[in-house]
Amino acid sequence: MTTSERVLDLVYDAVVVIGEAKGRVFRPGKLPTQQDAYPQIKVQLAGESRQSLGRGSVQFTTTATIRVTAEVSAPVKAADPQSSEVELQLWAMKRQIELAVIGSYPLFREIQQLASVQAQLAYDAQATMLGGVQIDLAFEFYEGPEDFAPLDAVELVGVDAHLPAAGPGFSARLGF
Repeated sequence: MTTSERVLDLVYDAVVVIGEAKGRVFRPGKLPTQQDAYPQIKVQLAGESRQSLGRGSVQFTTTATIRVTAEVSAPVKAADPQSSEVELQLWAMKRQIELAVIGSYPLFREIQQLASVQAQLAYDAQATMLGGVQIDLAFEFYEGPEDFAPLDAVELVGVDAHLPAAGPGFSARLGF
């Protein structure tokens, strides 16, 4: 069964091995706050939508948008206040992320298609030039009635209680 959470896990597994950010790939709840921990990559589920495949049985084409944010930094140089070094690092990280995701066999085994890729770059310069690229990857996969069926459970027919504190041999049975 493919879910958005499963797709998120597979994208994370694909980018966690990227060389420059190895050991600095994070999921929500584990995001670093140190300014000197660059490069780093953050992977999160940005959204999910379901499009019905028609009347009758519950069937959807689900699109999970996984957001991968890569951040880099470099010292600002007086000769190059725009710090093209950061831009070059960002383009390299963007390419590595795309190659890692698109080359992930386990991921593409579970989805129908990578419907779109959208990337935006941003920069900020203080004493250190910071740059980031946000890549939104939209993955499509099928969800059918089996994905929304109730979980299998064993019917509860009674409860046996043995209470050692009540004395030897004491037990009770509640039946339904």
